[in-house]
Amino acid sequence: MKLILLIALILTTTASNSQKKPNPVFNVMAFTDVPKYMELCGENLFLNKQDEKSRKFICYTDYSQILICINSKLIMLNTKDGSLKNHTRSFFNKDYTMVIKYDPLKPINAENYIVTGAIITIKYHSKIIWTKSVIGGGHCGTP
Repeated sequence: MKLILLIALILTTTASNSQKKPNPVFNVMAFTDVPKYMELCGENLFLNKQDEKSRKFICYTDYSQILICINSKLIMLNTKDGSLKNHTRSFFNKDYTMVIKYDPLKPINAENYIVTGAIITIKYHSKIIWTKSVIGGGHCGTP
């Protein structure tokens, strides 16, 4: 009888340990507040024209770091080089990687440009959690 109980306990424990844990939910959200130290030179990206008019950022960068909001938490990602390489910028921290792939930028003047189309991809560790098309602009110097 003890042997049967032991086997049942082992099978129950094994079955409960082998059940998959639910995948975490990632909700990328727009935000309106940007730290003052990031407002000098940067790029602001939006999901659409309406968000752009109301200044609801999907991300904001000062070219060396980028701010995004995931699950109502502002998260800062960094880059080794914020310049544009092959129409792409990449940012990261220990958990997230964000890549922005740009269509050609439309210069306004020597210090401003318009982003008419770009694709943002965000990964959590190695898993892609979000990909969207964005619009926006940059200021203070063409990248």
